[in-house]
Amino acid sequence: MGDAKLLSSVRTLAELPGNLLEQLATESEHVHLTSGEWLFRAGDPADSLFVIRSGRLEVLADDHSEARIRILKRGQTLGELALLTGGTRTASVRAVRDSELIELGRDHFESLLRDEPAFAVGLTGALGAQLAASRAPSHEAVPPRVVSVLRVDPAAPTEFAEMLGGELARHGSVAMLTKDQAGSRAQWNQSLDRAERSTDRVLLVGDGSDSESEWNDFCARETDLVVALTSGRPAPAWLARNDILRDSELVSTGLADSELARSAPRNTTVAGSDRLGAAAGSLARRLSGKAVGVVLSGGGARAFAHLGAMEELIHSGLTIDRIAGVSMGSVVAAGIALGKTPEELSKEFDEGFVKENPTRDYTLPLFSLIRGRRAEKLLRGLLGETRIEELAIRYFSLSCDLISRQKVIHRYGPLFEAVRASLSIPGIFPPVKTVDGRLLVDGGVLDNLPVSTMAADAEGPIIAIDVTGKMGGTLRAPRPRLAGLEQTARRFLTGREYELPRLPETIMRTLTVGSIDTVVEARKHADLLIQPEVEGCGMLEWGQLESVREAGRQAVRAELESVARVAGG
Repeated sequence: MGDAKLLSSVRTLAELPGNLLEQLATESEHVHLTSGEWLFRAGDPADSLFVIRSGRLEVLADDHSEARIRILKRGQTLGELALLTGGTRTASVRAVRDSELIELGRDHFESLLRDEPAFAVGLTGALGAQLAASRAPSHEAVPPRVVSVLRVDPAAPTEFAEMLGGELARHGSVAMLTKDQAGSRAQWNQSLDRAERSTDRVLLVGDGSDSESEWNDFCARETDLVVALTSGRPAPAWLARNDILRDSELVSTGLADSELARSAPRNTTVAGSDRLGAAAGSLARRLSGKAVGVVLSGGGARAFAHLGAMEELIHSGLTIDRIAGVSMGSVVAAGIALGKTPEELSKEFDEGFVKENPTRDYTLPLFSLIRGRRAEKLLRGLLGETRIEELAIRYFSLSCDLISRQKVIHRYGPLFEAVRASLSIPGIFPPVKTVDGRLLVDGGVLDNLPVSTMAADAEGPIIAIDVTGKMGGTLRAPRPRLAGLEQTARRFLTGREYELPRLPETIMRTLTVGSIDTVVEARKHADLLIQPEVEGCGMLEWGQLESVREAGRQAVRAELESVARVAGG
């Protein structure tokens, strides 16, 4: 009876008589997919259509691409078009979570087309919608509508679900559904469907820390996102449930177990009992698509403009829930995420970059121009031993793996290591070797303004601050009394009379040129792009801290109305 009722809710089958639906439900095959398993791949023969009973599946342009066309969930169908044309699959479908499907073979399909006009009418409408979706594949995510809160060890906080529900209610209607409220096992899907239709968001609350519980399993299968609660040491049975923990939001009252970190949660938040309320508020804003994010570009000394920009943004009353950066932008972002004020950071930068100048740590240029020890000492003093998951503001930095030639997103682990990797400008600083064999350099090689990375989570509006400036810029003028000496040295070393940038400056500019198109890409995803006037500062001219910081202030002041619009949107 349950499958017949589900089939009656499907657009293409809704007008069929009840006895035929019962027959289809009885004669159809059931298919089970585990998370990550392919249902079919582009090019496979088309011999069935499927109705999703539970779980989530994603439709991809092909099995080698991450170009997601759409996400499918309970009650939706797939495979009709290829079956109708008698051809092959034109896209690939993979389970996002453990999923159950009803399979209707070619014989049933052709019989319905021949004998049931209502089926043909419904199929026409469904195919029209499907074709429209397939013409516009998109990486854009949407905030989750169904969120499950599951405790993965007995000591995990029990009160967090209520806190999260209360905070979510600030941003729209919420239905909290527990096992008792959902009724009997046969009523669970119906209760969830009713809750989804009547509210903006549904919060499924697990019934304890038993990983084998039927209700917990239902919550994990039917959700868009799992919020996993732990005291830091989850039960071994939960660690084995990688299908549930992968891509989850992990909230821990103690430092998370290293094994749990390897299960690849989407984000990890460590918050003691005194910070649970604040963590619930921040998470609710992110899940509701209301969390303001800030992305800071690299740019060497020009990144001092980020200090002034952040000063004005914070003074405007803006609540920042997420922050990210590349290269020097990752240093400023890390300081803000640590809870330091821009004024405090400016003093520390004055001591560390202006007075000490970590780029004077020269070495024999076999592996890099600069040894990097001064920079490491500076970062250690600035960031300490803090881990990313302990930060009150969600943070990530970006680096590039020279071996795989892919970007690496640092969302958990020691903050110092994440920033050091993102700051390792190729040729200037030595690459960072990791324990798993990666060789990391400045993420600006691939993306100097990673707005698209932040936007992929669909957690709220984004303000991007780009301090790369125009590539022409200015060159450092020689001091008058040394002008003749420098001209002679330049003629001797290069054979050229005209003024040239020093080697480190050339490397920095080349790095920025290599990712200049990412600023164009950022405009597609950022709600506001701010570009301070920093062209008068060379990328290694640390002595211009105050003037560049002021440029950041002025750039934000000119956009305060837009900032208010982003914050209120």
